[in-house]
Amino acid sequence: MIRFVLKKRRHTVSPSIRSFMHSRLTGAVAALWLCCAGPVWAGDGGNDLGTLNNGLADLCSSLENTFSVPLPSCPQAPTITQGILQLASWSLVPNEMISAVNSIPIGQRVNAGSPSIPPVGPTPPPITSALPITGTELSNLLANLTPIAFISSSPGPAKATQLYNTDADVFLYGVASLSNSSTQSVQPDTLYLLYDDTSRTNGNLNQGATVAEFSLPLVVLSSDGTTERQVPATLQFRATSAGNCSTSTVVGNFSGASSRSQTLLAAQVGVNCAVVFAPSPLSAKSHAIFELAVPLVVTMKTDPLYFFNPISNLEPVGFSFKTDETGFIPPSVLPPQTPILGANGNSIGIGPAAVPLCTGLPCPPPTPPAPVSALCANLPAGNGNGQAPVPGVAAYYAITTVGETLLSAAVPPFSTSVCPF
Repeated sequence: MIRFVLKKRRHTVSPSIRSFMHSRLTGAVAALWLCCAGPVWAGDGGNDLGTLNNGLADLCSSLENTFSVPLPSCPQAPTITQGILQLASWSLVPNEMISAVNSIPIGQRVNAGSPSIPPVGPTPPPITSALPITGTELSNLLANLTPIAFISSSPGPAKATQLYNTDADVFLYGVASLSNSSTQSVQPDTLYLLYDDTSRTNGNLNQGATVAEFSLPLVVLSSDGTTERQVPATLQFRATSAGNCSTSTVVGNFSGASSRSQTLLAAQVGVNCAVVFAPSPLSAKSHAIFELAVPLVVTMKTDPLYFFNPISNLEPVGFSFKTDETGFIPPSVLPPQTPILGANGNSIGIGPAAVPLCTGLPCPPPTPPAPVSALCANLPAGNGNGQAPVPGVAAYYAITTVGETLLSAAVPPFSTSVCPF
């Protein structure tokens, strides 16, 4: 079930304190714009990312020294897209604003944002079912989210394009919201990703075969809750008569053992998935819509800015995480009594950051080879069965400190990122 948060805690701040915080905040934000203004490399990778990464470093410094928010690390972006997303998600300004103040042409990438609380009036459309979401519920959900568009192609990653391009045939939506198992109602606990594949109208998928693949930048939270380990993973979606995730697998180095890759059922790492054939706001014909649900990992020790961001803690925004979201705790052992996440792993999920975090301040600069897009998807090819999936999505994401999910992808020829499959 996707359940949207309606309650929003409002912080009571006296006029004098509010004035003081606004004054300090104005200086910090002004410093951010000053540090980030200047020329940057026009592509989406390479070594000339100094301006955006200097902006991240200065923002981290302002947060720590001015507002006493001790970040466990200050990330360095390997691509322009990730740098823009990270700055936007922490400073709560649109991606386009970050691009504009850095003299980066806005037309070099496509962007979308979907708040955890959709701005659809006092009561959003009812979203009450668990995956798969079908019929009216699905139409209501997608109509209140903003996607980014792609033109599926092979070989090579899918090409990002504008929503109005009539050649676009795959659309990616993302929203952070509550799951049906949530026991609280003030913050999202799950990232939902929906891949709207408008050209795949044949619902007779090859049963038991891997008909789609999805990359997921998962993280394993340590047993003491102080550190995270990056686990790039691939979800292999296997078609079933029910269209569910029961036989789908996830491949990744979950245990942390050197050069060891594991293949587990998706349910063993808390990932839920489904495919439905239904209309959507972008196509009245019934077509394939793949749905993924991944638990969030957002904790005070690893992501303190999500619990106190001086920007989002000022009225009228008034939103921040209140309790730790620690993701999914898998079954304790697998034969022969081997922990799925290794001896030091506690839980697994997906983090909010556009840039992988590191230990210590600052993070080392990114190194070659070409960066891998966080969210990739290979989807059913040729509108039929028996063919290898075709690249359909290649994008990055970030979740802001107020719960909005940002999506972005560089358009050709500015993208140099690759997909892991």
